[in-house]
Amino acid sequence: MKTSLLMSALLAAGLTASRPAAPPSFSYPDGVAVDAAGNVYVVDTDNGAVQKVSPTGEVSLVVNTNLSYPTGVAVGTTGLVYVADAGSHSIKQVSATGKVTTLVQSHSLVYPAAVAVDAEGNVYVADTGAAPNTGSVQKITSRGIISTLASGLNKPAGIAVSAHGTVYVADTDNNTIREISLTGQVNLLADDFNHPRGLAVEADGGVLVADTYSNCIRRVSPTGEVTLLAEGFKFPAGVATDGTGAVYVTDTGSGTLRKISPTGQVSTLANTPTATNSADTAVIDSVRNPKVIGSAAKQ
Repeated sequence: MKTSLLMSALLAAGLTASRPAAPPSFSYPDGVAVDAAGNVYVVDTDNGAVQKVSPTGEVSLVVNTNLSYPTGVAVGTTGLVYVADAGSHSIKQVSATGKVTTLVQSHSLVYPAAVAVDAEGNVYVADTGAAPNTGSVQKITSRGIISTLASGLNKPAGIAVSAHGTVYVADTDNNTIREISLTGQVNLLADDFNHPRGLAVEADGGVLVADTYSNCIRRVSPTGEVTLLAEGFKFPAGVATDGTGAVYVTDTGSGTLRKISPTGQVSTLANTPTATNSADTAVIDSVRNPKVIGSAAKQ
């Protein structure tokens, strides 16, 4: 599925790296989304697939064809699944029957890392770009019109949109979260993260952040106050939330899907966590910006 040429290009853009081992069901789980019924969709990156986890933990395949190097996923109100397929520089749309179509594939997208969708069917893409500070946020309307909402970002790796249309983007290599207003103004929401990636918006407007290098999930209040929601993860990549207040996390380093209950209890929904090898001092943690993490140094 991945040729050496493709892998070289993705590596240069900060979109792939050697991976920690993961259980058979998931091979480097990345983006995550949840639908109204409580089904959780997980991007199974190294298998070139999207998998669905039911509320009872049953894992089923959504799609594993016509994807080159998927990294992000979103679910619309109509049940359509949207996939950021970095390897083909495109956004794919998956129907309820598993039919895959290309929503957009053009020069506007270089390496799309994450995707979000609003209630009107507008799609938002965090595009990492091919070099530092060339990342952008693209909007694709329900009519297929593409526009740029923000540019000059440093390898953005996460995106979310609120019920009111405010867009949030993880400006990953700048360790910040930015907010794009309805008028198109780009503001700093919060900073001082450690390689933030996945984002999700809560019902009250709070923004959840997968703070990957810190191995935790943080919450940013609407006023910009940052608090710790849960920790003890192993390179969390994606985060999503449902109508009950439960939070779902793709814990990439352990190859698992984790759930944080509204009371803060963390459990595993799919796959059994792998044991951490304390002797491993060269774990490559991110598909979007590979860095070597040593046990004695913080990157």
